Amino acid sequence: MSSEGFVTGETKNSEHALRWNGETESPSVTVTTDIDEGNGREFTSTDRWILAPTPRLTVAWMPSGDDEWKYRHPLENDYPDATIKFADRGVLGSAFTYIGAYKEHTHHADGQRFRMIVVDGASPSDSPGKVFKSLTSASKRLPGESPDKVLAFVLPDPSWRGGYASPSHDEIWVHEDAHLSDPQNLWLHEYVHTRQSFKLGDRMAWFREASAAYFASNLTMEQGRTSKSDVAQMLTRNGFDESVLSKSNTWASNEVPYYRGAYALWALDAKIRKATDGDRSLFDVFERMNAHKGPISYADFRAIVANVAEQSMNSWLNEHVTTSATPKLQDITSGLGGYSESGDVRSSNDGKASNRDRNYGISNSDRFSTMTGDLSSTLILSCGLGLIGLMFGLTLAQYISRLIERVWKR
Repeated sequence: MSSEGFVTGETKNSEHALRWNGETESPSVTVTTDIDEGNGREFTSTDRWILAPTPRLTVAWMPSGDDEWKYRHPLENDYPDATIKFADRGVLGSAFTYIGAYKEHTHHADGQRFRMIVVDGASPSDSPGKVFKSLTSASKRLPGESPDKVLAFVLPDPSWRGGYASPSHDEIWVHEDAHLSDPQNLWLHEYVHTRQSFKLGDRMAWFREASAAYFASNLTMEQGRTSKSDVAQMLTRNGFDESVLSKSNTWASNEVPYYRGAYALWALDAKIRKATDGDRSLFDVFERMNAHKGPISYADFRAIVANVAEQSMNSWLNEHVTTSATPKLQDITSGLGGYSESGDVRSSNDGKASNRDRNYGISNSDRFSTMTGDLSSTLILSCGLGLIGLMFGLTLAQYISRLIERVWKR
């Protein structure tokens, strides 16, 4: 990070901060961010385009005669009197920043605005229209409140051939090879993450990716894009015999939740449907988990399942979540029995709105500056990011100047 018109300091939380020197009328800040942060698959840099994490920058100021700090996050949130401009072309998201040429497609449905950014050189396997139709259909089926806006990027090679989601900001990306007809359906998998509003305890960490994988295949079948045989084949592709869902240190790989976890959830869904004569399903469990206050422990999960199924399933859950035991294949196929071979659904939940391999998700907790100063009017910038890597042409001079002008006028 470099700046003009600021004095270097830090917040009470030991975060890097810049304090306006009180004299420079048009101060400026240049922020750098590291595209290699995370697990190395989330972001990509090429000679033609870049997808990088959006820097977490906080602007804090104290107007004259006021003893209360005011805060803004100019790169993460929209403000009516602030604009961000790129030197060339780009898209600024709250989680992802893209620089380079692109094609944009938008769609409004079900109270949401879907925005698709097709990166330079990318050729989506399915047309934007088909993707929007699939996402809209899934949105109507998933429990919980839908996001107002969803920002999606389509990336070509050399990006990793998977997907990634930032649930707290409702932003996702998928590789151009993602197919809506794939039983794993990356488009729906990543979208499901935007509807997961629950927090999970350590023994439930597997459920986030397992449920996204389960609902992606379930909804893909409902939309008639895949068959139960294809889903069953996908679920049994990897055994992970010694892996225990509730103990991540036993996982043979990070793929365990996607296959073994989803496999267990299909079997659990079948048990719930059978116990309730088809009146309830894992959709109802998902809904109640979203409504749960605080992190969901394994005990909470068992209680929610028992409440939905109207009977205890603790013994079965203990066997298949806390040990390496695998549900029988017939338990899975019966769970897929509500669908015809072509994928047509005959579920009791039709029409019911009952909210990373992939390590998807970014921690986007806001970072506030709590510094105080001796000046009657004070402006502070604090930034929580690695200061190594690609330099952005995101100059905040005009934004900061307007803030300073507003402070002095007060």
